Amino acid sequence: HTTILQARTDMSPANIEPLTIGVFGGSFNPIHLGHALLAITTQQTMPVHAVVLVPVYKHAVKRDLLPFDDRVCMCQLAVQPFSNNNASKSSNNAISVSTVERDVGESNGAMLRGLKKLYPPSTRFLWICGDDFFRWWLRPKGLETLGEVDGLIVQRRLHKSTDANDSFFKEPMNEREIRATASTLNLSIDFIYGELPHFSSTLVRRAPGTWKSFLPQSVVKYLDERPHLLKQLHDNLEADVQKEQSESNIHRSAGEKRTRQEVETLADLSLTDNFAASSIMMGLDLVHALQLERGRAGLFLSMGSEETKSQLKHAQENTDSLVTEFLKLVPGKKNTTSINHDEVKSLAEELEQIPVWLDRDRAVVYRHAQELLALNGKEGWERRYSLVEKFDPRMDVLIGNCVRALQEILQNKDQNLSQLLLKWSRGKEALGRLRAFVCAGGPQAPIIIKESYEMRELLQSKIQDKETNIHRVLSLTTNANELRLAAPDALLKLLEQVTSWEWSLMGCFAPSTPLLLQHKLLQSNDAIEQNSDQFKVEAFFEASSAALDLMLTFVKALAASGCARAYSE
Repeated sequence: HTTILQARTDMSPANIEPLTIGVFGGSFNPIHLGHALLAITTQQTMPVHAVVLVPVYKHAVKRDLLPFDDRVCMCQLAVQPFSNNNASKSSNNAISVSTVERDVGESNGAMLRGLKKLYPPSTRFLWICGDDFFRWWLRPKGLETLGEVDGLIVQRRLHKSTDANDSFFKEPMNEREIRATASTLNLSIDFIYGELPHFSSTLVRRAPGTWKSFLPQSVVKYLDERPHLLKQLHDNLEADVQKEQSESNIHRSAGEKRTRQEVETLADLSLTDNFAASSIMMGLDLVHALQLERGRAGLFLSMGSEETKSQLKHAQENTDSLVTEFLKLVPGKKNTTSINHDEVKSLAEELEQIPVWLDRDRAVVYRHAQELLALNGKEGWERRYSLVEKFDPRMDVLIGNCVRALQEILQNKDQNLSQLLLKWSRGKEALGRLRAFVCAGGPQAPIIIKESYEMRELLQSKIQDKETNIHRVLSLTTNANELRLAAPDALLKLLEQVTSWEWSLMGCFAPSTPLLLQHKLLQSNDAIEQNSDQFKVEAFFEASSAALDLMLTFVKALAASGCARAYSE
């Protein structure tokens, strides 16, 4: 186990603020997008210095857990992009993973006592949990946990219902009563309001389609490299299915056994559902990969170093691996006739065509790289961006296909989800285009902006497009009876850093930058002072990439929630 204490060794004990640690325990079997989203949101928006993920060593009930060391490694991979390189909070902040349960052999109370030994006595500990914790928090095990922490961070989320007419529901909760009870126990409570998409590790393992798409890409790669883990997960899935079938047959009389035709029909439906969900989730992954490749291409064209070339190659390899993975999922011609979703077919056809246009566009980038690197000023920036800009209409098509495919499989169950997905995807793409545009300008971008009114105007239009689309995401409201998925406040924190680099690039805020954000950044002065000396295009790339990575997590979580709702009955 590593802590953030090492980052604080140069500080005088008298000046060190007592640490506050958010403890997030769970089986993480495997860690999925929902886990990552909650950890990131807590780290960015709650009053904690760090978040510590604590995988269960031995579960009291679950017997199908993957090996402990593998679950620890996957947790580390899942949160690595948000661990230490996020400049929107101080360098002391981190998301880390602890193996303390292996040492103590027990969960919750015993685990927390073991974790406390790794930190100074003054450290405060906050328990991160879902609102279902209140079902058992006053039972002996819950009280033992509460006795070891100073407060709770509670995620309000949606839960799956056994009622077919109400597939998901919000946990009923008397907040005033809960706060009063917590006060008698001397506990603080912070709620994360605005339900994050419904997720559970069981749902991930049993999800229609490629359930691996519900996981962070780094976790997927880890599993792909270890076939024995994939086999164990598939065996667990098969056991779950057999158990459900056995329980279902109990309620069927001998005369109600399924006919051969019914079984074949169910198999066809399963194929349809699997491929539909697979296409949507993989489509979102590929959009993100292409957005990253577009940004990396801009950096390579403007800088031309071996490092930027290597980074571009790595991004291209990542895109290619995702395309290859998808092509393996495409049914043969014989089975394609059973897929009755027109929009899903259209999405699949677009994904299959990616290698055709992508290989051509990549060749153009490398063919003109040296020529464009030598071009300075406004002309060089415009010529470089004209190459990476070719990605833009492709992104629009793929995003539209993904949204329409989700809309199609949801039918009339919850069209609000598909609209949320569209708005989030458009906001994400607007930020991705801004990243590519600035990267194509390169290290000389601030000088060009000062000299060229046209380039300043174009930059401002990119920022305005980003601000407009992001504002639509952050101000979403829906009817009380509809599913409400609020934007995580963590995104606001990450976007503040992007805006501070925009200020560094332009020497001022863009007219479209919200006045409240301008005031906040100028008042705090930290981000502005940090970025005022010299614009660093690589730092801008990293800041915008951190926000884009978080948006991918939420976009995929939305789509996964939609797939779960579509096939929940």
